[in-house]
Amino acid sequence: MASVDDLIQANELIVFATSTCPFCTKAIAAIKEAGYEANVTFVDSAQREQLQGKTGKSSVPQVFIKGQFVGGCNDGGLGGALPLLQNGKFAELMGAECAVSAAQMRAAPGTTA
Repeated sequence: MASVDDLIQANELIVFATSTCPFCTKAIAAIKEAGYEANVTFVDSAQREQLQGKTGKSSVPQVFIKGQFVGGCNDGGLGGALPLLQNGKFAELMGAECAVSAAQMRAAPGTTA
């Protein structure tokens, strides 16, 4: 199975979860309802150990946006998926890279949009 770091790098939005976790189900549903398509990865024990080393937590869900740990369902990281969806920070994080890229393209000489 792919390493946690490889999966985080390969996916703009990823949720590490288990199939039996009610908080995972809730977070995934809220993300989907908000219009985002996350890569949902059901973790094995080795990946849980990798998550523990990366975030200090082995519990799930663990949500990453553009490589940044934003938390679980309601807490951790930047506050958790549900609070970030409610306060608009989730949308800001999802759109930040696109806005920067567009601004950089406009500023770069010799490039066209």
